[in-house]
Amino acid sequence: MNFKYRSGAAALRGLSDGTCYFAHAGELNDSLEAKFAPAESFSYTRILAQTLTELAAQRKEPARYEPEEKNADIFSKLIREEDKIFEANCQRVGIFSGTKRPDNQPMWAYYCNDGRGVCFEFEWSWEVLKRFSLRPTFVHYTDQPRVHDRFEDMREELLVLGDKHPDWTVEQLYEYSQTQEFIAGWIARSMSRAVSTKHSDWAHEHELRMLSPRAGPLPILKQILKRVYFIRTDFPEWGPIMMLLHQLYPDVKMARVTFSHTEPLVSIQNLEAKLVSITQSADGFT
Repeated sequence: MNFKYRSGAAALRGLSDGTCYFAHAGELNDSLEAKFAPAESFSYTRILAQTLTELAAQRKEPARYEPEEKNADIFSKLIREEDKIFEANCQRVGIFSGTKRPDNQPMWAYYCNDGRGVCFEFEWSWEVLKRFSLRPTFVHYTDQPRVHDRFEDMREELLVLGDKHPDWTVEQLYEYSQTQEFIAGWIARSMSRAVSTKHSDWAHEHELRMLSPRAGPLPILKQILKRVYFIRTDFPEWGPIMMLLHQLYPDVKMARVTFSHTEPLVSIQNLEAKLVSITQSADGFT
């Protein structure tokens, strides 16, 4: 579950076409989105040897692995070429930015035009995640230089594989790590981390992202929208938003968020929509 703050116009547009838009990194408001430097090329052989040695120790195998130094220059050139492909693919990822809660006051101010908008509550089913190959990830915030080592993610995938198959030898684990299936999982993990690391200045957003293999709109809003929060009704899109919710999203709930300087500082009131019949009399509507 996560939440998305929307201006009135953006909310109306999304409700009208039933889509969620997954943006390119370059379309987001942080100019450093998905920007990172690659790790040194020797990181691969060093981390691989370290991880295989650790897995061998877990299995009581006597083997100790050392980084491969043979053909180091050729291997380094190959790693650098792969780094460029990896970086280019990261720029193609679609990013759908959400957050952890619907009562973040700065978010209402930044993304909802001082409350003249709404906050969507989403519930992502396994069926939606699988059908569109979506991957949820929390954003990691840091004030350190961004050096991304994709081989750290290879290590994590190998350790997970080792836990999943405790009866496999290290040689079997290594052989499987060369398969397309393993590499696809490793790269997906690494790309998720690469495009979800931001400077600590953004930490107040508590961002939870959903990532898509490609940027663009996905027709999933009706499947994931569960509740709509609001704090104000004095903006032009309010009426049309309520009409669309009634017409196209009859099962979606409504809630009003209220902020105060006294207790309770924040309150959320769940609301129920009610239809009022209108009849025509001789002198007008009643």
